[in-house]
Amino acid sequence: MSKKEEFAKIFASGSKMPSTKLLRELSFMEGWDACLKYLGEIPWNEAMNEIANHIETNRSEKLNDYQNE
Repeated sequence: MSKKEEFAKIFASGSKMPSTKLLRELSFMEGWDACLKYLGEIPWNEAMNEIANHIETNRSEKLNDYQNE
């Protein structure tokens, strides 16, 4: 059974409220799926540029955070 199916079973049962950790994990998986779907629908070179820009932006933000400590 996939994680999504496990989450669906928990939500459908109504027996208990899912933990915050489960909800965060589900949100991450949904976002990941949406990102992969988007990248799969655009031309390969554009997808690579999107990924490279994302990495560069995050690297710059982390470097700035580190320097400000």
